[in-house]
Amino acid sequence: MTTRATMVERLLEASGPTRTVVLEAHCEGSDPEAKIHSIFGENNYIATDDAFLFRVFVDDGDFWVDQLGGRFWSIHTSLPMRKISPYLHEKVERRRDLDWMWLPSGHLENVWPSAVSNRVRTKFHGKDFLTEDDPAQDLTINLSGRGAERLLRHISHDEKYRSAVSFDSVQVTLSNPELGRVNEGVDRMGRFAASGDLPYHFQFVDTVIQRYHYFVRLCEGRSLTWSSVGDEGGSRFEGSPIAIRFSRQIPNLEHFVTSLFASRQPFRLWGIPEVSGDVATVEAVDLHVGQTLRLEIGLRWMRVYLDKGTCGNTIARLVSNLQHRFDSQLKFVDPQIQAALELDDSQAMHTERIPLGS
Repeated sequence: MTTRATMVERLLEASGPTRTVVLEAHCEGSDPEAKIHSIFGENNYIATDDAFLFRVFVDDGDFWVDQLGGRFWSIHTSLPMRKISPYLHEKVERRRDLDWMWLPSGHLENVWPSAVSNRVRTKFHGKDFLTEDDPAQDLTINLSGRGAERLLRHISHDEKYRSAVSFDSVQVTLSNPELGRVNEGVDRMGRFAASGDLPYHFQFVDTVIQRYHYFVRLCEGRSLTWSSVGDEGGSRFEGSPIAIRFSRQIPNLEHFVTSLFASRQPFRLWGIPEVSGDVATVEAVDLHVGQTLRLEIGLRWMRVYLDKGTCGNTIARLVSNLQHRFDSQLKFVDPQIQAALELDDSQAMHTERIPLGS
C-alpha cells in the first residue's frame, strides 16, 4: 500500500534536502488522474491509495505530485533542483493549464511571522524598461548571516536603489515545540528546499500557498461582469479595474509597452499597444492561459481590466516580474490587494484560508 507515509519514508531515505515545487494547475471539470495522465504520460506514473497523491517517474528518479491543495499542486522530491526544474519547465511552458507560483517580493520578505533570515538574494534586471544611465539598471545582491534582510532594507532607503531592491529568494530557520526544526529556502517561482522535520516543511509550504492563493483570489474578485436586470432589459455592472501606482516614472512609454507585450518570457503577454500622448492602451493576450485582458498604462500608473473567468495568476506574474524589472516599490491602489501584496507580520497568520479545490 502506497500512502503519504510512504512518500515521507522515501524522502527521508535521501541524504540531501527535500525539494518542493508548487505549480498552479487548472483542472476545472477534469478527473485528477486524467490530468496527471495528460501531463506526465500513461506509463510514467502510478496512483497511490491517497486519491490526491501520485508518484511520477523520470529518468533520474521520481517525485510525488500532491493535489490536496486543489488548484495548487505541491511536487515533492529528493532530486536536485537542477534536474527537476528543466523537466517541469518543459511541461509548464508547453501547456496552457499549468503555471508557476509567482511570489511577490513581499511574500518572500515576510515569508514567516517574526522569522529571521540567514540568507537573502535580490535580483533586478531593468535593461528592457530603463535607460542605460539608471544607477540600478542591473542589481544582484547575495547576503548571508543572521538578519541579512536588514541590510537590504537599508539599501532600499537609498533613493538611487529603492526601486531595484526586490526579494528573489530567502532562507530561514524555523523552530516549533510541536513541529520541530526546519531550515527552509524558497524563491519567487515557488521552489522550496528544506532540511529538517518534514511535517514542518509541509506546513510551511501550505501556508505560503494559502497566502498566495488569497492574493490571486482577491485579484479575480475584481474581474468585470455584466448581469441582466429584470425582464425588460438592462444590465448591472460589477467589478473594477486593478490599478497599480509606480514609484518611478516610465522613461520611455513606447519602449516600455513594446517590451512588455513582446510575447517574451517571463511576462508572456502579446498585444499591439496604441500610444496617445502619455497613455498607452492595449488589448493583450496572456499566452500562458490564452485569455485576453485590457490594459491602460500611464507614466506612473497601470490599470488592468480582467474579464470574468480570467486567471488571477496573470496579475501575480505581471506584478512579480515588474518588481524585478522595473519597480520593486509598486503598489496597488486597492488597499485590500495591497495588504495581500505586502504581507507584513500583522497579516501573515490571519490570511483567509481558501477551500480545497477553489
